[in-house]
Amino acid sequence: MNACFVSDVGKVRKVNEDSGGVFYNQSNQMLTIIADGMGGHKAGDIASDLTSKYMSELWEQTDAFEQYEEVEDWLLESIRKTNSLVFSHAQENQECIGMGTTIVATVYFNDVVIVAHVGDSRLYHITHEEVEQITEDHSFVQQLVNNGELTEEEAEAHPKKNVLLQAIGTEPDIEIEVNQFSWAGEDFVLSCSDGLSNKLTVNEIHDILNLDLTLEDKVNRLVSQANENGGEDNISVVLVQRKAGESQ
Repeated sequence: MNACFVSDVGKVRKVNEDSGGVFYNQSNQMLTIIADGMGGHKAGDIASDLTSKYMSELWEQTDAFEQYEEVEDWLLESIRKTNSLVFSHAQENQECIGMGTTIVATVYFNDVVIVAHVGDSRLYHITHEEVEQITEDHSFVQQLVNNGELTEEEAEAHPKKNVLLQAIGTEPDIEIEVNQFSWAGEDFVLSCSDGLSNKLTVNEIHDILNLDLTLEDKVNRLVSQANENGGEDNISVVLVQRKAGESQ
């Protein structure tokens, strides 16, 4: 299993409000995190940094997980603890009131990937044939799509596309969505902030991942393409590839 994390400020913003990385527990099981500090709010960079650091510290203290349910429970409990930490920090520091962040936290467990998320950062499962979006945005526009009031195409260009219904640190209680799926062969799992997903189509992502490049070069190509397509936001990506015949 190979993993690569890159975070880029983009072409417009002066501060990178994204955070994340690739982390290992005491049994070398892997957790990846993408956290996108909320644009337009104070201290988005603080919210995302607190989130990724605290979650990674909790993970590094754990030993081997042997059941999928244990991983799901850990993700739910850890994200709730993280939400309380970020919310409390905002309440105790005037300059941070209103800050928040998305999160996509993913554990790679044998032949199953388990992902928990809050907000509109995304996770995709990519095979040689297709790209499947596993997460569903916790956003106002996605709710309109779910209600049949907008098509997916209309949602992409909607002026309120970035209005979130859920985020870490903005409320004392949050709803966390957990999904799991199987992967095989040389499949990819891509987690990203909306600085990437708003700038590249799934076809563009698929084409880049099918190029004959190293994993690091694929990630850098994704980021470069997002910048070429505007780069108005910070761009963060974790790309993981499962090698054929390998399991953790």
